[in-house]
Amino acid sequence: MCASSRTYYELWGIVIPIKCTYASLNRKKFLQQHLQPHTQRLVVAYSGGVDSHVLLDILVTLNQFHQRPIKIIHVHHGLSQYANDWAAHVANIAQQYGVDYCIEYVQVAQTASLEAAARTARYQAINKHLQANDVLLLAHHQQDQAETLLLRLMRGTGVKGLMGIAKLTDVPFCDTKIACWRPLLSISRQKIMSYATQKNLVWIEDDSNSNLIFNRNYVRHQVLPVLTKRWPQAIQQLAHTSQRMQDAHELLQDLAQADYQQAQDAHYSLNIGVLANLTAARRHNLFRYWLEQLALPIPDYGDICRIWTEVCVAKPDAQPLLYWQGVEVRRYRQQVFAMKPLALFDKHAAVLWHNKTQAIVLPTGEQITPQQAQQGIAPHHWHMGQVSISYRQGGEKIRPIGRQQHHDVKTLLQAQGIPTWQRERIPLLYINQQLAAVLGYWVAHEFA
Repeated sequence: MCASSRTYYELWGIVIPIKCTYASLNRKKFLQQHLQPHTQRLVVAYSGGVDSHVLLDILVTLNQFHQRPIKIIHVHHGLSQYANDWAAHVANIAQQYGVDYCIEYVQVAQTASLEAAARTARYQAINKHLQANDVLLLAHHQQDQAETLLLRLMRGTGVKGLMGIAKLTDVPFCDTKIACWRPLLSISRQKIMSYATQKNLVWIEDDSNSNLIFNRNYVRHQVLPVLTKRWPQAIQQLAHTSQRMQDAHELLQDLAQADYQQAQDAHYSLNIGVLANLTAARRHNLFRYWLEQLALPIPDYGDICRIWTEVCVAKPDAQPLLYWQGVEVRRYRQQVFAMKPLALFDKHAAVLWHNKTQAIVLPTGEQITPQQAQQGIAPHHWHMGQVSISYRQGGEKIRPIGRQQHHDVKTLLQAQGIPTWQRERIPLLYINQQLAAVLGYWVAHEFA
């Protein structure tokens, strides 16, 4: 252990204290910048490899500073014949450091991309053990960033993809918003190895890391050595590129936000007339931003382009629909809408509301409460009449409160600017077989 702690805690990168015999990876400044008073635990995704072992060692060393309990989570994929030995190693290391640990056993789906399936299974297993006010720490380093950049280039990506791995994010696949940190992201693998060697750490070597069937391993063992032989600073430069892409992405987000304020229309749609005045590049940038605001999956570049060419400028009498996994994009008049796919339902179904003190589930899957349904309706009509819910079949008429005559429901919905695909999903409330309300819009004069 270092005799002088002053130098050990001062710097953000690698330091070699005068009175120490090993290089130290100091992350105290990172903790000073990001640790919050409400943070309860520091949870390390611990594979047992050198990277996660070094991260754990640093956190234990800095325990007096952060004063938070540390927990390590090891995911047992069962993909290696040595997986049980690794689990035993994890238990031994946890005991040595005096930290809490758990080993989560998972089965990885045998899909086309074993890497992606293992990653998903790993996060889902880790997330079971995370609590509110935890922080999950991952041991990604500078070479991981360079590998990610190259892999995304080979898949084809834009500015956001070229940002690579972010130092601070939320934990993936987690329903609760929990912070995820990567404090070693700017540190080279060589420096991590130097730290581990000089501290005599013992770690696991995953046999699958040499299997070139996996794309990341191929980049690591076949591509990067060739690049670094020609350009010794290739890994650092790729990592720096990701930083520059973060700056570029921030500027594009600012531009998209300004365009969004101009183009945003009713019901979170975009106005096609405003979109027409933008260049194609700005439209595509705005479409990505718009989908992000709606928390919808972002498609590839081809589908982004098709939002304009196949939906926005389709023939006037068309009802265009563009679909990709988890998203539907539609047009109504001069508006373009994006939404989760609409579930199929039986629009001819009618639901009799037997117990009018309890909520009911409609054929669309929507739940409606008595308070919502009877809003604006006279209590005696609600309590004394037979109440049912159905959907438009055509020809329905209603005299809304304040109107002097009955109107076609279809005409009222058109005048309200309700898109065609939404009209058939609006519940109609009947009392004693008479239309009493178009829920969310109008109550009939007779039942007010």
